[in-house]
Parts: sequence; C-alpha cells; structure tokens
Amino acid sequence: MVSAQSPRNILVAVDESSHSIGAFSWALDNIATNDGDHVTVVVCIELESDREAVFERTKTLIRAIADPGHLNVKYAVQVLLLTTTNAGAKLCQLVDEVSPAMLVLGSAGKSHLQGMLVGSVSQHCIMHANCPVIVARVMPADELRAQDLAKKPLAVTTDHAMWV
Repeated sequence: MVSAQSPRNILVAVDESSHSIGAFSWALDNIATNDGDHVTVVVCIELESDREAVFERTKTLIRAIADPGHLNVKYAVQVLLLTTTNAGAKLCQLVDEVSPAMLVLGSAGKSHLQGMLVGSVSQHCIMHANCPVIVARVMPADELRAQDLAKKPLAVTTDHAMWV
C-alpha cells in the first residue's frame, strides 16, 4: 500500500516575465499535486515603494493561473527587497531561512555565455541553494498559454486561495 506524500513547501520565484509565469504554471501542473502542498511565490524588488503593487499583482497572477481544483494547495506571496542587485543571492538566503522542499525558477533563455556575462539568477541558485532547484525551461506555446491565463478574469476567489 502506497501512502500519500506529506505536504511540501515549494518556493517558486517569479519576475513577471513570460518565462517565470510559464514556470509557475508548470510547477502548479506538475509539482504542487499533493493535498496540503504550500506554494510560496517569491518576487524580488529593488524599491520598497514597489512592495504593495507587486504584492497585489502577484496575488492576481496566482488567482488567474491556479487551478480551482487544487483547493487543498495553499498559496502565499513573499516580496523580498533587494539590498544588492543579486536576486539569486537573496533567493538562496530565503532558502536557508525556510528550508523548502525545492525552488522552482523559469529559464530566461539566455545562452551559457550570456548567463556568465550578465549573470543568471537560475545559475546562481543551482550553484548555491541548499535545496533541489528546478529550472523550468518552458516552451513558447506553454508561455503563451500561461500569459493568456494570467490575463483572464479572476477565476478563484480569495475564499479558495489562502494567504499567509
């Protein structure tokens, strides 16, 4: 007899790009499948004055993409203020603080050389995060589907989404 898995804490980093929206959608479809899983959507900002607007936009994104059938999956939003411009380091710091089961990020589609030259959040997290890191390289058709989902009217009320 196979027992049900215990709930997991899953961090999903988003930056409102089509890549990260697609990765979030993919994570909900493929990873957050256990009753009681807790998905924390993490967004990094550079200005404190952006916190409330980013928080509200991210809640709207979750409501638009989250499947109402996953009513037992809990959602939260965490907005991190960057004291440096290194979002990867800030995400790794959060991983150390909350010990998630995994960290999910989207791939921006940079080549290896571009990632080395301009920096890559996913590369930094792969190298330094103290948990499994999944970089979801979403196909263009899936990105378009995720973008369309993010634009649709809210399908999930706040009664079904749980914010911590």
